[in-house]
Amino acid sequence: MIVVFGKGKVWNGIKHLLQVVQKPCIVMDDEDLDDTILAQAEVILMSPGVKQSHRLYQVYRDKIQSELNFLWKEILPLLQDYQFTWVWITATNGKSTTTWVAYNVLAWMFPEKKVWIAGNFDIPVSEILAQIIETKQTNKEHIMVVECSSFMLYQLQDFSFDYSILLNIARDHLDWHKDWDEYRDSKLNLLKFTKKCGICPLELMEHLSHETRNHTKKLPLEYDLSETQFLGKHNQSNLAAVRLLTENYVVDSHLDLAMYQEKFTEVVKTVSPLDHRLKLLTEKWGVKIYDDGICTSSHSLSAALDSFDNKVVLLAWWYDKGDDYTWLQDLCSQKVAFMVLIGQTKTKFEDLCIRAGVAYICVDSFHEAVQWSYEKAKELWNVLLFSPGAASFDMFKNVYHRVEQFVMEVEML
Repeated sequence: MIVVFGKGKVWNGIKHLLQVVQKPCIVMDDEDLDDTILAQAEVILMSPGVKQSHRLYQVYRDKIQSELNFLWKEILPLLQDYQFTWVWITATNGKSTTTWVAYNVLAWMFPEKKVWIAGNFDIPVSEILAQIIETKQTNKEHIMVVECSSFMLYQLQDFSFDYSILLNIARDHLDWHKDWDEYRDSKLNLLKFTKKCGICPLELMEHLSHETRNHTKKLPLEYDLSETQFLGKHNQSNLAAVRLLTENYVVDSHLDLAMYQEKFTEVVKTVSPLDHRLKLLTEKWGVKIYDDGICTSSHSLSAALDSFDNKVVLLAWWYDKGDDYTWLQDLCSQKVAFMVLIGQTKTKFEDLCIRAGVAYICVDSFHEAVQWSYEKAKELWNVLLFSPGAASFDMFKNVYHRVEQFVMEVEML
């Protein structure tokens, strides 16, 4: 018997997939947790939202499997008639944008194939597999472009990625992982289980086995963004990684590399940045308001700040998930004219502002925070950057609820 522990979008996808392949399962969460059923279960599939501190990890750890381990062992052997190419992308910062660009490029360049996007997008991997099986799509190659979290890669034992990109690793999610080493090693699992070509920064190569290094290439640092719609040094690296990945796929497919390099240059020009990822939202009274609301770590905040030549008014901070922000002191001194702090972490960063010489104010409500940010940006004739740099849990349901509220507040200014 299989127990699916969690009732979110991903776990609804797993439930659907199990129904399609006729594997019975029971779905539960904390509200209807049943130890009698859990004790009898052969496999427990845990939602990534459930932390390792949860009692189930202590009592039933030997039964718990990750989604990827389960798919590889139990589902993919049933799909021998289907052709899959797996492209997986992870990072602390930039994985959603890179996944989005890779998906658009591959879909445009190879219209004869079926290209899917999954991860932090609308359809989870399991739901995509369920749809493919239900519609019996055996007549074409399926290219699966997947944004991959450290939770998905945690304790990975069985999977085979064809191509992968690991953009960067910085301190994050230490409220879920027991320590930095576990978080880093979860990310590195992506390269360990890649069979054709992995891409990662040079400084991470030392953590790879000799065998893994043989099929891993150094992450390119620059792509000319002048004719694209993207901003920032981090996106130079993100797009360069997609170009290198695409080139390897073209070569492995025995296609004309020069022709596809030209195609790549043309299609990248047409790709728009994802919403809420360092994107100009609007301009009011000379104030350019940028929405980077998906930013949930110090590393991604650093990338956002480094994208601007002049100082900004920064609306930041929320839930403290164990991230370290002290290293941002010099960057804040150079890039931030005024900071508005709100949420659980606000007092933690007063000292950072003082050390960085940045004027700031702490507020209690989101409405007040947006108002203060906008008024200060008008006063300083400056950019307003909404780049929280932390998770949303203490005030919002999730990051999407947070950005929805931000957009609503901006519309009322």
